[in-house]
Amino acid sequence: MEISPQYRFDTFAEGESSRLAYVACKAIAEDDESHGNPLVLVGGTGLGKTHLLHSVANTLHSKKSHPKIICSTALEFSEEFVKNIQQKKENNSMPIEEMSAKFRNADMLIIDDLQNIEGKTASQHELLQIFNSLLLSGKPIIAASQMPISDIESLNESLRSRLTGGLIVQISTLAFVDRLAILRKKFDMIRMNIDENVLLFLAEKTSGTARDLEGIVSTISFKVKQNNRNADLEMAAEILEEHFSHSQKKFSMDAIVKAVAANYGIPVETLKVKGRGSKEVVLARQVAIYFIRNLLGKSFEFIGKSFNRDHSTALYACKSVEEKMKSEIPFNLEIKRIKKNLYG
Repeated sequence: MEISPQYRFDTFAEGESSRLAYVACKAIAEDDESHGNPLVLVGGTGLGKTHLLHSVANTLHSKKSHPKIICSTALEFSEEFVKNIQQKKENNSMPIEEMSAKFRNADMLIIDDLQNIEGKTASQHELLQIFNSLLLSGKPIIAASQMPISDIESLNESLRSRLTGGLIVQISTLAFVDRLAILRKKFDMIRMNIDENVLLFLAEKTSGTARDLEGIVSTISFKVKQNNRNADLEMAAEILEEHFSHSQKKFSMDAIVKAVAANYGIPVETLKVKGRGSKEVVLARQVAIYFIRNLLGKSFEFIGKSFNRDHSTALYACKSVEEKMKSEIPFNLEIKRIKKNLYG
C-alpha cells in the first residue's frame, strides 16, 4: 500500500469521536511507549482510520532515522503470501521465507482493512508469526478494521488474542461538533472563506463520514469557482441533495438478490438451491454475493449460509467478480449498471 503524502496529522480534523485514536497514533509517531501494542483502530469506512495510519508513517519517514516501515492492507498481505507459496511449489524457491523475513525485520508494521483477513487461514497463521516476532522485539504494530475484532469470523484465536491484547480504539460515527470541525479544517486548508450559517447548515444536515465531508467541500469549491459567486444556503442545499441522493439509499439483501436475479432472468430461488447450476446461475449468484458483501458489509459466513454454502464459497465469489471486473470491460460496465439500478 502506497503511503499518501497528503495524509498527515496537520491535515487531520480531530474531533470528539477520533480524539483517542489521534492521541494514540501521535504517541507512536513520537516514540512514546505509553501506547498499547498492537494499536487497533476500529470504525466504519470514511472515519479517518487510514488517514491516521498514513500520518504515523509520514511523520516517522520525515525523521532522520528513517525507520523501515511496512504498510499493507490485509488483502495485499494475503495475496502476496499466496503468490509466494505458489512460486515456492512451482520453482522450489524461497520467496515465502524472504517475504516473512521482510516483515519480521520491519521497525513498524501497519495493516489496514484487517477485516479482509477473514477466512484466510494460512495467511492468518503467517501474520500471527510475524506479530509474535515483532512484539517480542518491541516493534510497534498498528492495525485498522472496519469491524470489531470480536466480529471477524473465522479468525485464528491466537491472532485474535494478540490483536485484543494491546489497545483497541473505537472511532464512532461523527457527531455534529465533529462534522463542524472537519468542515472548518477542510475549508481552511483550501483557504476558502465560507459563511458561518452555511457551515452550520452543512454540519447539521449532513450525517455522512469524513470522506463525504471532503467531497462536499470539493464540490462547493468547484461550484464557487465555476459560478464566480460565494456559497450560500441554496447552493449548500443543492449540493447535499446531489451528494447524498445515492449514498443514503438503503436496501436489503432481498432487494439485491431480486435485482441480480432479474438482470440475468433467473428465479431468485435458483440462486439459493444447493448444487452448482449452469454457468449463468453461478455468475448471477457470485454477483449477488459480491453486492451483499460490498454494499451491506455482511460477513462471508453469513452470506454463505444465506445461499446454502460455506464462507469460502462466498469469499471465492467476491474475488472472482473482482477479477472478472478488472479483465472484462463489458462485465465491469454490467456491474456498474446493476449497481445504478439498485440505487434507482
